[in-house]
Amino acid sequence: MDGIDFLWQQVTRQMADEMQLVDSRESDDAISCYCCGRPSGAWVVPYYQPRIDTYLRTDVPICAPCNALFHGSYRYMGIEKGTPEKPAVPGKLGMLVGCGLIVAQQQSILLTNPGWDKRLRVATQPLFELHQVSGKGAMEYACHLIGGLSEEAFPLLYISDIGRKKAELVMNLKLTLSKAQIHVCSGELLFRINTELLQAIREMQQADKSGWKKLERFIVNSCHGRIAPNDEGLHTFLSGNPEALAIARRLPADPHEKLQLMRVV
Repeated sequence: MDGIDFLWQQVTRQMADEMQLVDSRESDDAISCYCCGRPSGAWVVPYYQPRIDTYLRTDVPICAPCNALFHGSYRYMGIEKGTPEKPAVPGKLGMLVGCGLIVAQQQSILLTNPGWDKRLRVATQPLFELHQVSGKGAMEYACHLIGGLSEEAFPLLYISDIGRKKAELVMNLKLTLSKAQIHVCSGELLFRINTELLQAIREMQQADKSGWKKLERFIVNSCHGRIAPNDEGLHTFLSGNPEALAIARRLPADPHEKLQLMRVV
């Protein structure tokens, strides 16, 4: 299942009662979502909302699951601008820059920063539990929370930063099928975290802090092309440190994924 459809089925379909949805089956013309690009036959529900593209100045169809990112709702999402006493703009899920989201089978958690937390709590019928945690600690918090879930909680969706790039976010949404490997989604990129590898790194950080710092420096430098894979210093270090060698062998091949892992730890 596509990540945006999973999000709809688990949570955001509650907002359908506020949307001006049209049944795609009533049209003889082929309809594709302007956000995700999928034809109507691939949508989890056959409904869409016509919206105006401000650049093209024309109507465009947005499938119901994607439309939940655009939909403004005081009732479900609080306020985007204004105050609780004088709300000016309703909150939108697809505008929560700096906020993360975990949607599991029986639980939906929005990881907020102080600014958004206050505005989201204005909602009278909130869609998510609000946990105020942001910055670098938010991803570590999310990985710890996901690692503690039971098998029944999967598959789940984890978004590290909802941001405001809706089409890019939808393209990068991928479900996490088990706690062994977490897919971290955002509008900027999609990467994986091997939780056993993450635990091995944390154990090395505790047992051999200086050794970990050396290994971390080698990893970052190699990802940026500052040292070659056959660097003599790197091989000398790994040959004398079996814990570091075991971690190095389990690192993802993609340098971007390596760097994202370094940001988590």
